[in-house]
Amino acid sequence: MSSEFTLRQLEYFVAVLDAGSVTDAAKRSNVSQAAASMAIGQLERALGVDLFIRSRSKRLVPTQAGTALGARARRILADAGEIPGAVRSGWEELRGSVRIGCMIAISPRLIPRLLAETALRWPEIELEFVEGAAEELQRSVAEGALDAAFVYSLQAISGVDLVTIAESRPRIMLAESHPLAARRSLRFADLADEDAVLFDVPPSAERVLAMFESAGVEPRVRWKSVVAENIRGIVARGRAFSVTNVWEGMEEHFSSAGVVTVPIADRTPRNAVVAAVPPGLSRPRRVDAVLGAAQEIATGAAGGRAGYDGGVL
Repeated sequence: MSSEFTLRQLEYFVAVLDAGSVTDAAKRSNVSQAAASMAIGQLERALGVDLFIRSRSKRLVPTQAGTALGARARRILADAGEIPGAVRSGWEELRGSVRIGCMIAISPRLIPRLLAETALRWPEIELEFVEGAAEELQRSVAEGALDAAFVYSLQAISGVDLVTIAESRPRIMLAESHPLAARRSLRFADLADEDAVLFDVPPSAERVLAMFESAGVEPRVRWKSVVAENIRGIVARGRAFSVTNVWEGMEEHFSSAGVVTVPIADRTPRNAVVAAVPPGLSRPRRVDAVLGAAQEIATGAAGGRAGYDGGVL
């Protein structure tokens, strides 16, 4: 058994992994089906394992070995792609692509400002972002498809390392005119007879309900929404309260939205905004620069407004 394989074989393997068939992968890679099929066969012989099985729908499904190789292959190809730029301009240059993932609950507060700060400070960094669920984004990081993903620490999965961006804590969000808005703190029991509107992107609502349950309170959930601005508007008009995560430097910006946040006296789980990054790998300076800018924005250390745009728990 030979253990030699080529980057081209890994490239075709990843193409088949993404496309689900040799035919589609060959089209995407602009090679013949025979060439792509031969490369996969050579790679399997070199490694001594089967990488795919054919499903009833005739699509190729990765074996356990194929799935494991997929994550490593993406990293190898990504690192190989960095070599020409690294040779020309060095690993430490603040230029090139940075691919970021962001949870939907975090994105409105962070991404617009991060795009602006990155363009202002490092015009040659090309910052791209995708939004999605925490687990999906972190798997993309582990597989090498993303450089980092902003998630809450309570939703972290194994297989990634975590960089703390900002401490975060849940608070009650009320209209400025609400009778309880001036309280220094509130217990969940204080809101038992109040209508609630919750963020309906899993597991946000479930986490809030669990906090109420741990305090022995059953909340009166009137509405749920997947749009953070809707929730803020409902709260601002006094129709319901909500629960929102507040980051270190953002408290003073809530008043402009017509709402206030009140600390919770009951015990709540520790949480933080974190960046999930590939485990055990050194990162290009441009990635660390973007993560540093995110830390400044989330903690209010960046100049100007950090900005609250309706994000909720």
